[in-house]
Amino acid sequence: MALPRRPPSLERYAAARRLIARVPGADPEAVDTCLCLWRFSEEMSASFEAFYAAHRLSSARGHVLVQLLAAERGLTAAQLAERAGTTPPSMTGVLRSLEREGLVRRRAMSVDRRSQCVLLTAAGRRRIEALLPLMADRLAELAGALRPSERKAMLAGSRRLWERARALTARLPAPARTRRRADRRT
Repeated sequence: MALPRRPPSLERYAAARRLIARVPGADPEAVDTCLCLWRFSEEMSASFEAFYAAHRLSSARGHVLVQLLAAERGLTAAQLAERAGTTPPSMTGVLRSLEREGLVRRRAMSVDRRSQCVLLTAAGRRRIEALLPLMADRLAELAGALRPSERKAMLAGSRRLWERARALTARLPAPARTRRRADRRT
C-alpha cells in the first residue's frame, strides 16, 4: 500500500499569497482566510490518509467501508462514487480491492439484474466498527484544539463557505471536453 500523501509545503500558500497581493484591490484578509482554510483542508485530508494507512486501508477504501456501514441495504458503485466525489471506474478499482480482501461483496439487485448492490461482509463490518471509536477519538482530539464558541463559529462559517464555493463552481463554464461533445450533437 502506498504511503499517505503529505500536505503541500507552506511555501505553496506563501507563494499564492505573494502573487495575489500584487493584484490591485485584492483583499489580503480574504486571501489569507481562504488560503488558511485550503491548508486546513489539505492537512485534514492528509491526517485521514495517515489514520487509514495506520490501519492498512487507503482513505478511499476506508470511506467506502464507512458509507456501507451507514447504508444497511448497501449502495451501488455509482452511489459510492458520487459520495466519494470520484468516477465510477475509479470506484470499481477500490471495490475490487475490498472484494479481494473479503470486506465487501456485490449482489445483483432484484429490480435490475444488471445493476449490483455493494454490501459489507461480516469481516468488513467488524473491521470498520473497530475503527469507529478510534476515529471518534481522533475527531474529538482534533476539535479539542478549539473552544466551544470557536467550534460553533467555524461550523457556521464553513457551511457558508462551502455553499459559496459550490455556487461559484456552478457558474463556471463547462470544461472544454464536455462542450465539444455537446457541440457534436447539435
